[in-house]
Amino acid sequence: MKTLDLEFWKRALPALLDAFAANEGRLCAYDGAIGDGDHGSSMVRGFAEARKSADQDPPADVGEVFGRIGEAFLGGVGGVTGVVFGTLFLSAGGNAAGKRDVDTQDLHAMLAAGLAAVVERGSVREGDKSMLDALSPAVTALAEAARENREPAEALGLAGRAAAEGLEATRSMVAKVGRARYQGDKAVGHLDAGAASVALIFETLAAGALDRRGEP
Repeated sequence: MKTLDLEFWKRALPALLDAFAANEGRLCAYDGAIGDGDHGSSMVRGFAEARKSADQDPPADVGEVFGRIGEAFLGGVGGVTGVVFGTLFLSAGGNAAGKRDVDTQDLHAMLAAGLAAVVERGSVREGDKSMLDALSPAVTALAEAARENREPAEALGLAGRAAAEGLEATRSMVAKVGRARYQGDKAVGHLDAGAASVALIFETLAAGALDRRGEP
């Protein structure tokens, strides 16, 4: 499939909610090792609110799907998780305003906009042991996929693998942002929960895109 249409993104909402509900305990455990321990619950709450909003008033375009997620995180989650993931989705959605389908070039533009917004708002860089350590390599993978004219399903798969590698790299990092920064060297050896969530988002979207390849 050359593009992912609005119906795909509408169906992505319940898929993401299911994925995070299934991984809530794991994500909370990651966070609990060096932070508050509520990251998984916060992610579930954000996607649950986004799905509720979409069920009550179906989004009219892809940008609005992302916007609903962003609004749900900013308005219903709070804390650092709400801010950074809300910023990510709102900025990505703004780049897709009015689009009823997106190709790989669009995907890269959307997530690149989200990445830039997170960097600006959070004053965070790669290597700080944060969600950025999974998001940045994923966006780089999307850029390469766009240059090679790969289909969205393949591009998301490549981004997912890059995000997973970025997540694993956080294990050896000393945290420089969030509550984890107070742990100092004690944070080394633990995965970052935010990066794990980014990897799970790309993994879930890639799986959904591959499932649709056989559709007419």
